Amino acid sequence: MLNVVAEDPALWQGITLTGAFIPGVNDRDYSALGQGGRVETIFVTAGLRADRATGKVDHLPMHYTAFHDRIGRPGVIDLVVITVPPPQNGSVGLGLCADFAPAAIAAGARVIGLVNPAMPDPSGAPRVPVYRFEALAETSAPLPELDTGIPDEVNRKIAKQVAELIPLGGSLQLGLGTLQAAILDAVRGRDDIGFHGGMISDGVLDVVSSGGFRQGVTTGVALGSRLFYANLGDVESICYAPVDRTHGIAALAAIVGLTCVNSGLEVDLMGQANVEYQSGVQLGGQGGMIDFIRGARASKGGLAIMALPSTAKRGAVSRIVPQLLQGTPVSVVRSDIDLVVTEHGIADLREADMNIRRERLIAIADPAFRDALARNPS
Repeated sequence: MLNVVAEDPALWQGITLTGAFIPGVNDRDYSALGQGGRVETIFVTAGLRADRATGKVDHLPMHYTAFHDRIGRPGVIDLVVITVPPPQNGSVGLGLCADFAPAAIAAGARVIGLVNPAMPDPSGAPRVPVYRFEALAETSAPLPELDTGIPDEVNRKIAKQVAELIPLGGSLQLGLGTLQAAILDAVRGRDDIGFHGGMISDGVLDVVSSGGFRQGVTTGVALGSRLFYANLGDVESICYAPVDRTHGIAALAAIVGLTCVNSGLEVDLMGQANVEYQSGVQLGGQGGMIDFIRGARASKGGLAIMALPSTAKRGAVSRIVPQLLQGTPVSVVRSDIDLVVTEHGIADLREADMNIRRERLIAIADPAFRDALARNPS
């Protein structure tokens, strides 16, 4: 559909596209589609960066739950376009994407389904009656794929420490990426824990297949390889749920031992994290990170962990920094992080005063940068 609009921009006049476009997956310049329109997004992708986008792009710095509440208000979303599996018995499954669409549909938005036979139809996904769709159109477009990469030794060292922090009978929350893939490798065989997150990829299915996550898996979206999609429809232990159930504070607080693991670009010596701004350019966004962090901290026995390699650019730059540069947004405030983990150890920031925080964070920085960090008066 998007390719058709790209070829004939007059088809869309004054359209506002609203979405949670995922960096590395939805990197198209959606602002170039149609005429006189704009894009609203909670993530700034490669195609929607201010220095690259052709048209008007409005970045909404909102948490997932706030964005979900917004699109769930009647009149905010006029039309939902979603890729779905073929209908069955008078209803259509929402496939592997149950996060935001249910709220807009419940609020009265019109719905168009792009029916793709390649889209799995898992039993644990929400369903919508066929009559609720204004149109169902066939498509054979390939499903978007995500390669999480191969973890290196640094990622595996971090992952080993993180895995040991997950309590017996707890639940793990992760995003997507190479470090997250390493953590999933490290928890294979943990049949005492569950998984509760916003997105899953190949690694979660690998753990389930090896006997792990027997406490169940809850997610809003599944995104991975072609093989991942082929095997996913047969797994009954995965529940696909909307954002109010995957990210809502009440739902998260009710999970005992929720261990929330996120990553970022840098952490300063006060314990503040930047996850979305690099070299003066907005990249990505907060997404559901803060929802999960605060949910984990409200969970009995829960932990909010910031995990990241200690350096970037092949060791040339420390990711533990004296302070965030002026103009860089504080993505995660210092009071929200319990632990910071690098390949060099764990900095426990709980109930730590500013001097202790500083000492503990310097101790997990790369040794080549510790003296300079200690000399910095910030």
